[in-house]
Amino acid sequence: MKKLLTVGATVVFVFCLIFPATAFSASVETQIADLQKQMQQMQKKMQTLQKQLKKAQSDATSAQQRAEAAAQEAEEKVAEVSGKFKILDDLQRKFGHIKVGGYVRSRWWEGQDQHNSFDVTEIAFNLRYDVSENISGEFHIWWHPSRNAADAGTFRRYRGWAGPNPFIESAFAEFRNLNIGPIKGKLLVGKARNWAFGITPAGGSRGRVTSDYGLFYRSTSQSRITGIQYLTTWKKLTANFALFNGWSLAGWGTTRNGGDVRSNNWKDAKASRLLRTGQLNLDDDNNKAFSMRLGYQCMDSLNMGVSFFRQKLGAPDLAVFNNIMGNDIMRTMSTDDEHMMYGLDLTFNKGPFVVKAEYIQAEISNMNARMWYVMGGYKLPKFKMDFYLRYAQTDYDQHRVRDMSGSGAWDKRQITPLIIYHLHRRAKLYFEYYINMENAPSGAHHVDDNYGFVELILFY
Repeated sequence: MKKLLTVGATVVFVFCLIFPATAFSASVETQIADLQKQMQQMQKKMQTLQKQLKKAQSDATSAQQRAEAAAQEAEEKVAEVSGKFKILDDLQRKFGHIKVGGYVRSRWWEGQDQHNSFDVTEIAFNLRYDVSENISGEFHIWWHPSRNAADAGTFRRYRGWAGPNPFIESAFAEFRNLNIGPIKGKLLVGKARNWAFGITPAGGSRGRVTSDYGLFYRSTSQSRITGIQYLTTWKKLTANFALFNGWSLAGWGTTRNGGDVRSNNWKDAKASRLLRTGQLNLDDDNNKAFSMRLGYQCMDSLNMGVSFFRQKLGAPDLAVFNNIMGNDIMRTMSTDDEHMMYGLDLTFNKGPFVVKAEYIQAEISNMNARMWYVMGGYKLPKFKMDFYLRYAQTDYDQHRVRDMSGSGAWDKRQITPLIIYHLHRRAKLYFEYYINMENAPSGAHHVDDNYGFVELILFY
């Protein structure tokens, strides 16, 4: 029995030794198998990563090649653009100081006892070249297509209303910074508008406003002058001086703005004549004119000025004066007679309100004339419209002759309503009408010379 127990204990002991070893071996094999699977998975991932790496390396190589190609192309483009900019720079150095501008006027007009018509009244080309900081040259040429009309009948009378074709409106040199101490000055040499008398009749709010010349401007300072002008400013004061070839006297039927001109004989007149100023580039009479204007800028909105003008009359002036004012005038005139004018002017421009007024006392040979106008305006930027109304009047007195029979000597009045519609900063539409009234002598027929027009001006 004892022996049997000993054998059984031995067997149990041996089994206890063998079973844990077998179980441990099985666990190790399982772990090894798991590790092998993980290694295989990692190997597959490594292979995938290697493929991705090769692909990335290939893409990087392609990208580098594309980058190098793009860089080369960019360098070529930069070189090309630089070359073009060099050309532009060269052109800028040669032509950058040139400024070109101008406008085209197209009009439909109609007047009393006249024909009506569409017309391209004026084509303007302006060229300015800045030679240096202080020297410039400017040239304006105007072309009047209506001068192409036939030479017979009413066409001949119409084709002259706008002046010669073509017409050199301005051609002058400008010298700036010709200062005298604190007084700033500049010099104009050549043909230009006269900046040394009254409100210069340039377009826009700075000048005459209306598209057409009015009764006042035709009689005083319509034309340009050829000579020299010295323009100065000091604080709020301006002093402008001009010495130039004298204005000539001329007659103009008031309806020529509409086109057709009728008889100038006052007894059966259908259009009265108007004494006006004119000027060619030359002065055959050697009668140089002098004018000046002193101005003061009161506040930012009000400008006031006084003007003076003087010249001797030439033989052609006397003949024209006699023709339009009356046959009895000529006997009392001589080439020692003078044309003198004294003027006052005022411009108020603030917000939507505009007021302009001028007065001139003129002495022409043996006759005195009083000419004045006043204009009021109101601007509506919201509606792109400006409204103006102007009244002008001219009265003639003479001393040595009892009566002046020519229609040019009739006292005249003019009312001008005006609407400006701003289509664009470079396009304006004008609606103007001129109501003309004359104090004709007894026996003269009624004069129907009102006229109006719609005009489109395109600036370029």
